[in-house]
Amino acid sequence: MNAHVAALVIRLQEQPSHTGSLIMTLMGDAIMPRGGAVALSTILDLCAGLDIGSGVVRTAVSRLAADGWLLASRQSRASFYEIGPARRGEFVRAARHIFGPSRRPHVEQLSLILLEAGEAREALRNRLTRLGFVAWQGVMIAPERPLPPSVAANVLAVTATATDDTIMRLATKAWRLEGLAALYADFIETFRPIADIAGGFTPRDAMLARTLLIHDYRRIMLRDPRLPVAFLPSPWIGADARRLCAAIYAGLRLASEQWLDANALIQCGNLPPADSSLGHRFADLR
Repeated sequence: MNAHVAALVIRLQEQPSHTGSLIMTLMGDAIMPRGGAVALSTILDLCAGLDIGSGVVRTAVSRLAADGWLLASRQSRASFYEIGPARRGEFVRAARHIFGPSRRPHVEQLSLILLEAGEAREALRNRLTRLGFVAWQGVMIAPERPLPPSVAANVLAVTATATDDTIMRLATKAWRLEGLAALYADFIETFRPIADIAGGFTPRDAMLARTLLIHDYRRIMLRDPRLPVAFLPSPWIGADARRLCAAIYAGLRLASEQWLDANALIQCGNLPPADSSLGHRFADLR
């Protein structure tokens, strides 16, 4: 094993167990573009390279299946898992959030909504949360967007521009951008050493490094609201982390796909070729 990959594996072992999350990363990043199904033996093989025991993996896979994230099947004595049909849309949305550009990047106004007391308050709060609003000191805020008429008729809403320093401070606090920036800084420090050498990894090392890269990046990105540029500190370290991740991913992609070609199994043999979604990842940075 490459020394840099070995260091990443040691770092993983020093963290609290996230085996279920790691398997979700594998399924969403590597397996979904290639049909969404894979043999348990393939998952066990990859996790063994990350020093995760088979019993821990089997327990994590069983829990994911119980929660509907994975669907199990058997052929003779072999077990296979595919992304649960009811959960596939969530994998697709997560991939768009992780690998795609931010949406509505040029919005410069913030919507602030004050919820009045009443029986409908909690229902409105929950609906606004689903629409992308966050709560801060009794106010719901989000980059400006049209509200459904049924919501707009029942709330008091105002807008403010990002040029107002008070609004910028509000965005920083509400979305906890300082903590998010610290996570991105740690990501950069961890993975920068492999940026220039990723293209020379063996297929197995490339697959291990790719899984760890996206596992770490995914965990940060699922906390990141991908705010429009106007509401972010300048310069924004999240943009640097995204460029680094894209560069390393490009370097690892060919060899890691070769590992999948040779080692990842489904019920009728090897995985099918990747669909077009794989080639579109980080496409806006190329």
